[in-house]
Amino acid sequence: MDASESDAKILVRDLCLCVAAAFLCRALFAVAMPRVLDSADAIHYVSLAEDYAKGQWKTLGPRIPPLYPALGALMRPAAPDMEWALRWVSLVASSLLPIPVYLLARMLHGSATARIAASMVAIWPWLIDYGTRVGPEALASLLWFTAIYALARALLDGGPWTFAAPVAFFALHLARPEGTFLLLAAPVAATFLCARNGEGRWKRLLPFLVISTVLLTIYAAYLKTVTGSFALSGRAPDLGGALAHALLNRGEQTVRAFNTLMGNVIPVMLGPYVLLFVGVGAFTPSPRRNFRLEGFVIFFACLQWALATLSTFAEPRYMMSFLIVAYIWGARGFAIVTQRAAASPRFRALRAAPLTIYALIMLHGMAFTLLPEHFGHLPLDPREYKTAGLWMRANLEPGLILTRKPQIGYYAHMPTQGPDAKASLTDILRDARATQARYIVVDERYTANMIPALRPLLDPAHAPPGLRLVRADLSPYPNARIVIYTWESETAP
Repeated sequence: MDASESDAKILVRDLCLCVAAAFLCRALFAVAMPRVLDSADAIHYVSLAEDYAKGQWKTLGPRIPPLYPALGALMRPAAPDMEWALRWVSLVASSLLPIPVYLLARMLHGSATARIAASMVAIWPWLIDYGTRVGPEALASLLWFTAIYALARALLDGGPWTFAAPVAFFALHLARPEGTFLLLAAPVAATFLCARNGEGRWKRLLPFLVISTVLLTIYAAYLKTVTGSFALSGRAPDLGGALAHALLNRGEQTVRAFNTLMGNVIPVMLGPYVLLFVGVGAFTPSPRRNFRLEGFVIFFACLQWALATLSTFAEPRYMMSFLIVAYIWGARGFAIVTQRAAASPRFRALRAAPLTIYALIMLHGMAFTLLPEHFGHLPLDPREYKTAGLWMRANLEPGLILTRKPQIGYYAHMPTQGPDAKASLTDILRDARATQARYIVVDERYTANMIPALRPLLDPAHAPPGLRLVRADLSPYPNARIVIYTWESETAP
């Protein structure tokens, strides 16, 4: 067996082990923590996927990129319902994420770092959580690292990677709104690898530019038939206007998002222990470091961070790819400390300690998430919404529901509308009658806190004349009550 064949077998072994570990962790998490739809966007993804499953491919959600729901529609024949089909897309994508992370980390820092980085990604509870949700984050992260690795290989090696890279970036463009900006910025990032290597690498960039242009033109033409506008993105038809709006019209919110990301999200999501090893990995010198390739990857990570800031929503999920990139440098730090401990007779017995401590921290995080589910605590997912919605579907006539969150209506197969958060109870009830709302649903988890005027309705004794109690005992959680009302003297207003 020659060296190349041996390396190929090691590579396949490492990738199979990491993917198997990632899938096992996510599958066990899904069993231990039953999921329900936890956001309005999740309902939009399900609805759009159902349209696609019916062959309505010219349907576009105003805020929903099409790739994730399209994959859900393709998965639907193998799933019990569309919610599960989309969840399986997330599970598969999240389980495959260690592959491009491993390959990119190996290009940057070698096989030892690659194994550690892929293993860290496989057991990170945060990624495991998103790998079982209805949402595009897991898919987008997989495409993010696949696209960047493919582009690096295209510029360095050419061959089929010159075709794989634009396809991966285009898929990312269809999966997340920021994918459009990452694709358009790819030629700029290419300068890190092309600047000092003559014409060869610049020529390899040409197929990327041509194929990307063709794909974007075809998609823009598709959007023209659907929306009437020739644009690169259905989410942000005017990319320049979107940037100007974020910088000028929402400048204060953008600054606030920047402060939150830098002062809270990044330190909390990485944690002081991993941050320490990120520092070791980033600042430990080595004659074999490829700073141009590192700059290439860091460019995309910083762009992702900038786009998360400009979105003004300082949520960790928008920083997922950035944080995983930090993990790659953290993995290098772990590899350096482990290797130096192994080479020292004094510290050899402690060589496994850094990664063991990391694994214990992740195990603690997993336990912190899962154990409350089995000890009577309020679950993170609003399961009471599903319970109430399914009961309404089975026992009540369809009608418009007045409530703050749409999940109850989704499970009830009824439309919903949200009341004005600042309105008085009298005004809310008047508007409900005017819009012919048939049911009023007040929940303790969100509605009572976000619309103070409705909080008294959690106690049916405080219901004003005109409302009739339907059910107040559907939620199994004492601190997450759900109360359903209709009108006193009629089945509908």
